[in-house]
Amino acid sequence: MPTPAHPPVALLQAQLQEFNLLPSRSLHAGRAGALALGGTPPGDLGALAAQPAVQRALHKRWSAQLLAQLGDHAQPVLDLSHAALPAALATPALLGRVARDAGVALLGTYLRRTIARDAVMSARESLGAPALDWARQGAADVHPGLADPGRWTQSDDLGHAADLLGAGVIAQSWHDAPAPIKLRADWKLPSTAVEDTAVRTASALDPQGARQLCLQLLARLDPAWLSNFPATR
Repeated sequence: MPTPAHPPVALLQAQLQEFNLLPSRSLHAGRAGALALGGTPPGDLGALAAQPAVQRALHKRWSAQLLAQLGDHAQPVLDLSHAALPAALATPALLGRVARDAGVALLGTYLRRTIARDAVMSARESLGAPALDWARQGAADVHPGLADPGRWTQSDDLGHAADLLGAGVIAQSWHDAPAPIKLRADWKLPSTAVEDTAVRTASALDPQGARQLCLQLLARLDPAWLSNFPATR
């Protein structure tokens, strides 16, 4: 479904509240095992976790665990002026779309040069036709593509490679943000994208350049969301 032209301010407020107080709700799936209630991680609670009252109680407890890890950096983020916040506060679904498009842009040189039928079909199966169109007809405007994408194109799953590369760009985009922003935002990404410097810096962009790339992609994917932030006006 297309994004509404004018999302309510309530969406931004809800995302900010979740970011500050309930970070477990947007915790990347690969990190969920780090949380536990009575030794049971979130993914193993089955039908019990589907009950709204149980979900609220669990996320309150899990989020308290996460925030306790921040120590002095657990203070809430209230100033929306930092340019990293449009990505940091984005829903996991939107952030995933940014990651995919950023990753495809980084793989763009390889994808634009790929002409062998089997390789094109494999890329189309992994990434989807819209991603290939983006690689060939727009991605170069935000990033020229990796000069040596060999490590990534050897993967059997280009979609996974693109998503990880894109997550690295996103991690780089808020790498120099104040700790209350960066540490919370990092939880939304796979740990490899944050902790593996080679992944985070694969784009060869500094944090400011990575932020600009993410803002360009947000402007393409959800301009109404982007318009909520002072730094983008």
